[in-house]
Amino acid sequence: MILFLVDDDPEDQEIFEMALAESEVAAQLVCFSSAHSVLEKLASLPHAEFPGFIFLDLNMPKINGLELLQLLSKHNYMQLSKIIIYSTSSNDKDITQAKSLGAHDYLIKPTNFGKLVCAIKQIIEGELA
Repeated sequence: MILFLVDDDPEDQEIFEMALAESEVAAQLVCFSSAHSVLEKLASLPHAEFPGFIFLDLNMPKINGLELLQLLSKHNYMQLSKIIIYSTSSNDKDITQAKSLGAHDYLIKPTNFGKLVCAIKQIIEGELA
């Protein structure tokens, strides 16, 4: 399975990549630093090659995670991939808005590495079961 992570912070990308490896979920991670770069990639992919999951950070420059969520919906990409918001924000308004825009789930970035490993495993394996 292929997973996309859209996060402008290279350190957060690296932590997510290490947590995915630690989770032992059989998945390949492709990271993007901007909404524009992931939209370009998705536009070039045949539907059969879409990622199983796209994890989106909310706080990104130019096009934030909620705006990207709207664009993914507009292009019907949300029918092809499960969208998970992956953010430091625990604000109820952000969570409600993300889910109302079609996010499949909302993962608050854990401060503990072990919790991140468990959360990734639970989200992905829960969908595969």
